[in-house]
Amino acid sequence: MDAFLTLLVVIIIVCWACYRRKLSKAVYGIAALDMLLRIIYFVSTHIGVNAVASFFGSFPNSLLAVAGAYTEGIVYLIIAWAFVLLMIYFLVMTLSIFFKK
Repeated sequence: MDAFLTLLVVIIIVCWACYRRKLSKAVYGIAALDMLLRIIYFVSTHIGVNAVASFFGSFPNSLLAVAGAYTEGIVYLIIAWAFVLLMIYFLVMTLSIFFKK
């Protein structure tokens, strides 16, 4: 269920970015969501409290894990490469902002 909720958030981010006509907003939103999921996964595996770990353990560990839960084969491969390209674009945008200042 949490993977479905994560997928819904990704769709909302992409639709909002299309409404605003900015690819950078979608890339930042997807990257932020992926980082949030990775932080939640880290906390769930490295915390000593069982109740908190079991609550956070139900979340997927990344957006690629969500894609892997719902797709397989060539569709997953296309989604994975699109995700990698989005993360490369995010890295280039972040580095350009960093070196600009």
